[in-house]
Amino acid sequence: MQKKVALLLFVFAFLFIQNSNASISLWLKEKKLAVVIDDMGYDKKLAYKFLSLNLPITYSFLPDAEYSKELSNDFGFRGYTVMIHMPSEPVNYPIENPGKYAVYTSQTKKQTMAVLNRAYTIVRHTMGLNNHMGSRILQDVTHLDYIMEFLKDKHLFFIDSVTISSSIGCKEARKFGVLCAKRDVFLDNKKDVNYIKIQIKKALALLKKKDSVVAIGHCNEETYEALKEMKNKIKPYIVSVEYIVR
Repeated sequence: MQKKVALLLFVFAFLFIQNSNASISLWLKEKKLAVVIDDMGYDKKLAYKFLSLNLPITYSFLPDAEYSKELSNDFGFRGYTVMIHMPSEPVNYPIENPGKYAVYTSQTKKQTMAVLNRAYTIVRHTMGLNNHMGSRILQDVTHLDYIMEFLKDKHLFFIDSVTISSSIGCKEARKFGVLCAKRDVFLDNKKDVNYIKIQIKKALALLKKKDSVVAIGHCNEETYEALKEMKNKIKPYIVSVEYIVR
């Protein structure tokens, strides 16, 4: 009888591990690379080209992009990590304008919560948020705290795109118990495949010094091609970004 029970427990454990194998392997990776693709939602054809890479890339959608609701819903349903790419005030506003429904330092708390909730209703299956522009907001305690309060309430994490080196994004996130990670490498400041491949190699090289690295790129053809060409190099390390936040 005891042998039968032990055998049943062994079979159950084996089946559970097999079904959870992908998730467990992500957690057990000693070195983790997260690739976040920003500016999602404008180009459906290109979005699905990224999806065809069959890599656990994280996709961050602009709330006002034409296809963000449709694509975020589909990507999330397929099991990919979806984020809000939240437009936020930059230091050189209005020369750079993040748009009507962005977070601005001139807003009240009520106004900030309204634009955040609006974005949340558009970008489906969202698990986190990172900033689009936002170099002024990333230095503003008041509005960062509004954002962190919102994220805490929705059980979302924060990825600091570090669009300015003096960002206090993760510092404020910790105050609220919001999980956070910082961008380490921008992949495509230049829309050139060879340049982007060099940046991917830079991200991989950082893994010799760090256990986890966050690389951010954008939804463009050059970034897709570079990732496609570097797929075998990054595959042993790449994870969805939620396995990096802490």
